Amino acid sequence: MIRLKPKDLWHRNGSVNPRRGAPVEPYEVNCWNCLGDFDAMGAVWCSDDPKNPTKLCPFCFRCFCAASDTYKQEFWSHAPARLKEELDTLARSRDRLGDILIRMKKITTSQLLDALEEQKASGHRLGEVLVESGMITREDVAAALKTQGTNPLMDTLGIAYAATPVWEQGEPDTILQYVLTLAARKGASDVRIEPKEDAVNVRYRIDDFFFRVDPIPKSFQDAVTRKLLDFFGASPEDARRALTRRATTILDGVDYELIAQTLPTPHGISATIKLVNRATFLKDLPSLGMELEDRVRLLGQLQAFSGLVIVSSPLFNGAHTTTYSLMSFLVRGGRDVLSLESPRQFPIEGARQVEVASVEQMQETLRDMVAVRPEALVLFSMPDAATAGIAIQLATSVLVIAVVTAQRASQALVNLLQLGLPRSRLAGSLAAVTSQRLARQICRVCREPAEPPGAQTLALHGIGPEQAQALRFFRGRGCPSCNKVGYRGRRAMFEVMTASPELKDAIEGDLDAAELEGVAMGTGMRTLRETCLSLVTDGTTTFDEFVRLKL
Repeated sequence: MIRLKPKDLWHRNGSVNPRRGAPVEPYEVNCWNCLGDFDAMGAVWCSDDPKNPTKLCPFCFRCFCAASDTYKQEFWSHAPARLKEELDTLARSRDRLGDILIRMKKITTSQLLDALEEQKASGHRLGEVLVESGMITREDVAAALKTQGTNPLMDTLGIAYAATPVWEQGEPDTILQYVLTLAARKGASDVRIEPKEDAVNVRYRIDDFFFRVDPIPKSFQDAVTRKLLDFFGASPEDARRALTRRATTILDGVDYELIAQTLPTPHGISATIKLVNRATFLKDLPSLGMELEDRVRLLGQLQAFSGLVIVSSPLFNGAHTTTYSLMSFLVRGGRDVLSLESPRQFPIEGARQVEVASVEQMQETLRDMVAVRPEALVLFSMPDAATAGIAIQLATSVLVIAVVTAQRASQALVNLLQLGLPRSRLAGSLAAVTSQRLARQICRVCREPAEPPGAQTLALHGIGPEQAQALRFFRGRGCPSCNKVGYRGRRAMFEVMTASPELKDAIEGDLDAAELEGVAMGTGMRTLRETCLSLVTDGTTTFDEFVRLKL
């Protein structure tokens, strides 16, 4: 959804359009990815497609090239005329020099717009305008002109493909292997293969950024799709519906567990492939980033033989990784562990891992557990009140670990109560709640001190003058080591809420999430917000990340 702000608001920094000299009215939208509000007029154009760029969110640094068609249509239907004119100028430009220079990262899309407007006014060649303005050198122009007609393939990761791209060899085995191997080499957690009308797009998720690599030609789509399905043991008939399959393979000499989810689309079978490095996926709690005090609080509850331990986070913030680590801890301690997963992401030696295909199957299996009584039961989701009710019942005599999607530990409790669970039953069975977030880490190679945000910005995020004095700020300048984004890797942050008598009373007392969090803080819980601000000060992450995570 695009949210618009009143038109009488001016650009947030009082700037003027550098190409017009007139005040710029803001176009406030919310990012399709992180949901942060930003001014699209003041935002930077991306460089993914010089002929059809989109705007970069200043919080998550993602453009909306990969957003849904609905988002794009709504964005452009409300967009100011100036924004549409800029896009039209780029689309109508017949000079490939600008496109090539953008792909070579010599100029930005905004600089190209300035140059095209100057070219229109002066009648000079684009290269001359760019050189005279000081944006590039004549050597840059010469290097770009040499590539015209050779159609070099370069991706946004800064990787130059071979002079003869792998798919020109016409072997679908080679194409698929290349796409997966390159993903593993770059540390991608996911590969997206997305058929479009005229090509097959390939994107990698790296540290929660999406990077687009050169598309596979449409002529190879059917062959690559057949190979993909065959690799995961599926048939074309199976792929007519949403499908989940797994396989193991070796990529770049490393064992990987691959989980593929396919979906039929109007342009062909799309696939999301999750890459799990079998050697590094499973971590102990210190390696996950959990502080000693939090580990002591959590592991103390795991020693019990009954009770409910909730592991919570928003989607894609590592709750499943933590849950597998807890499973491994229990198995190594000699406990009989049974898990219900959809799908299983990683094998834990010694655990009984059951895949369930539906909510009904999960509930049926849970009811059987009442008789089986494993020593520890792990649920990777609690989708409805019936499932949660059975889990609460089991937690009176079995240690139950359950994953709940929530922003904070206190919100996880509220989410369960909103399913209709009786407060007294939840309070009686609860042992602990963990919540976690993944913050992008500043690249160690290009980290440097950053200008502090203004007092008004800090106050907007609940940071007063006294607290601000204790903070220090850093940023990543951007370098080849971090693909020029300033971040490399992610760091987990945790808060651990234990079921103290005060918290149990608060749950039964009809308190909201903020009040529950206050009670937990009074008994020693360190919040995600406190942890994140400490990581900002020690240079692990940026203030922009703190803002993006909305802590």
